[in-house]
Amino acid sequence: MSTFPSSTIKDIAESVGIPNLKDDVATSLAQDVEYRIHEIVQEAMKFMRHGKRTKLTVDDINNALRVRNVEPLYGFSSADPTRFKRTTAGSSSTGQQELFFVEDEELDFETILSAPLPKVPLDVTYTAHWLAIEGVQPAIVQNPTPSDAKSDLFNKRIKLDQSSQPVVPGIKSGAQPTATGAAEVQPLVKHVLSKELQMYYERITSAVLSQDEVLRATAISSLQNDPGLHQLLPYFVQLVAEKVTQNIRNMFVLEAMMAMVRAILDNDNLFVEPYLHQLMPTVLTCVVGKRLGESPQEDHWALRSTATDIILSICSKYGSSYHTLQPRVTRTLLRAFLDPEKPLTTHYGAILGLTRLGNEVFKTLVVPNLKTYSSLIEPELEDENDMDEDHLNDDVALRRNEARHCLDAILIGLRSLVKHEASKAREVTNIPTIEDVREPLSRAIGGLISRSLLKESGIENQVSGIVVVIQSC
Repeated sequence: MSTFPSSTIKDIAESVGIPNLKDDVATSLAQDVEYRIHEIVQEAMKFMRHGKRTKLTVDDINNALRVRNVEPLYGFSSADPTRFKRTTAGSSSTGQQELFFVEDEELDFETILSAPLPKVPLDVTYTAHWLAIEGVQPAIVQNPTPSDAKSDLFNKRIKLDQSSQPVVPGIKSGAQPTATGAAEVQPLVKHVLSKELQMYYERITSAVLSQDEVLRATAISSLQNDPGLHQLLPYFVQLVAEKVTQNIRNMFVLEAMMAMVRAILDNDNLFVEPYLHQLMPTVLTCVVGKRLGESPQEDHWALRSTATDIILSICSKYGSSYHTLQPRVTRTLLRAFLDPEKPLTTHYGAILGLTRLGNEVFKTLVVPNLKTYSSLIEPELEDENDMDEDHLNDDVALRRNEARHCLDAILIGLRSLVKHEASKAREVTNIPTIEDVREPLSRAIGGLISRSLLKESGIENQVSGIVVVIQSC
């Protein structure tokens, strides 16, 4: 016989709209209900024992129901136990039964109607604020103040026993506690990387410096497109700075580092702006460095060209946010160009960089100094057609090659400037001829550069641009 009488099952059935429930059905349901309740209570007692308690709570029952995939009971809590009242139902002839019920609180309508209305609740609103920007917490009302942070740090200090000092990570061996017996724990590193990111960093750095072109291209492609490299960005920037500084004579490493910088800049998922002050000196070193590579015969010209492209990309992308970025780069390049003590390799990088920064920069800063600079490279290139390079010693041939590259860089800027100015002056009449501007151009920019410029094909159709060059001097 079930603990739950069949009459209870019939009462519950009537309350949910099922009248005249048969006795055998009610009896079967009562037995099933008893089994289910025993099952739930046994499961709840497991939670009670694991919680080191001797009193069963509502939370234990709800946890047991969740384990059985049953909807938990709502409206009950362990902190507010439900109080039941006892009564009897039935007559002496049919038999009296004890019933337990929850007494409802009686409310007086007059008291409710005379009570003041509650305040209108405020609309639900959401506000957003920065917890931290690139690891720096902004000083706003929502964030804790520095004094709060110091008090939290003070509360986390570890009390060390004077007699036995255990080894604590972050505390140097032999460190003595303070006068209060407390020693502050210093973390070994400020930035903790997951094991996966550490493995990725090691694989990428080894792949970028690998001799395998396919592996190197795959690594560069990953740096260029992977969206999850935010934590590794400062490490990559530091790696580039260290490798360029320590391997200024290793052309392969320098080219690999510039490829890495270009890939990082091309990755739209990375916030590179806080690290520009570390990247710019590294890239500028590859532009105006005195000597790049082990041997002067190595193709360091291509490396300088790549580095100037990166400089142009940085100025174009971040120049609107940092208004002093391009002027500072321009000033650095101009200083290298105007210093006659600098080697011609440095001059080449500076001229190429100023050329890539635009026609206005070249017109304003380079063109007025071309006559002076022409006198610097003319002795290296004079009688170039009359002398056989096979009969020149290595130093003379090397310096002549450097001067030729500097001249080519100047001609690139002049061709672009002349073409640009000629396109703006197409409707101008009374344009002089080539012969009319030959002598003034030679006086303005020097004989060597003017002769080389006038040898360019199609230059006779761009005389108006040459006039602008003369006027700029």
